[in-house]
Amino acid sequence: MQVETRRTAASAGQYSAERRYPRHFRSAPVTTWRQLNSGPQVTRGLTIEISVGGFSAVLCGPPQVGERVSVRLKLLEAVLEAPAIVRHSSAACTGFEFLELPAEFLRSLEACIKSSPLCLWMQEGVQIA
Repeated sequence: MQVETRRTAASAGQYSAERRYPRHFRSAPVTTWRQLNSGPQVTRGLTIEISVGGFSAVLCGPPQVGERVSVRLKLLEAVLEAPAIVRHSSAACTGFEFLELPAEFLRSLEACIKSSPLCLWMQEGVQIA
């Protein structure tokens, strides 16, 4: 069986290695959809980590870098929808940045993050043994 992989990288000057928001572990169902000429294209998967600024997820058939999509996340007992843009994509995971978060989405997201463990190895100065 041949598996096709896709890797897209941003230029070094385009993104900073420093995160604006701390990342937290959270595995939750996620659905993305985008409008194509043939109609909506829906992709499903699971989040890996999440922050107030966005999330990363493993998806079946991820969208292309730069595409604007709508995302639906099931966090705790809430189902949240918001627009997002694809910031990076590889065979392993896809990264999204939230756009124009509604206040209710932000409150629910912050409550979810408070109950999620912090991704310590992504914090400055932490060494992995």
